[in-house]
Amino acid sequence: MPKIPLVVGNIVSISMLIIAILTARHAYLLGQPLRLIVLLICWFTMLYFSHCLAHYIVGRALGIGFRYYFLSKSMLSKAGNPLLSKLFSAKVFLTLKLAKKPRGWRGFAMFIAGPLASMFSPLLIVWISSYDPTSSTLLLALTIGNALFTGYFSLKHGCIRKALDCLRSTN
Repeated sequence: MPKIPLVVGNIVSISMLIIAILTARHAYLLGQPLRLIVLLICWFTMLYFSHCLAHYIVGRALGIGFRYYFLSKSMLSKAGNPLLSKLFSAKVFLTLKLAKKPRGWRGFAMFIAGPLASMFSPLLIVWISSYDPTSSTLLLALTIGNALFTGYFSLKHGCIRKALDCLRSTN
C-alpha cells in the first residue's frame, strides 16, 4: 500500500473537483449522448473526490490528525453481499490514515462529513446541468439513489457506523 502524502491527496482531490465543475459547465456545447456521458463522469468525480476531502477538512478543523492517503478496498467489500463485495473489493478507494482514532463528537463530525459530501456534492452537477432537463432529471434520480444506497450501507458498514461508534465512546 503506497503512501500518498496529504498535500498530494488534497491537491488531486481539489483539482479533480474543480475540473468536474468546469467540465460540467461547458458540457452544454456537446450533443447527446456525449453530454450525458460527460455529466455522469463529472457526477461520479464529485462523489468520489469529495468524500475523503470532507473527512480531512472537517477533521483538521476539529484537531484530528492524519498521516497520509492510500488506496484501499471500500468498506462495502465486507458487506456480505457477493455482488457488492466483488464490485467494491478493488483497491481504488482513496482512504485517509488517521494519526489516532478519534472519539466523541469530533470523531462523529469527521466521519459523517465524508458520506454527507458523497451524497450531496453531486447535486452541484445536477444544478449545473439544469439547462438540459433530460440529463438533470437522470442525474437527480441517480443522486437520490446514491443517497439512499450510501445512507443504508454506510450505516451498516461504513463511515456513518464509525461516526455513531465515536459517539458511543468516551473522549
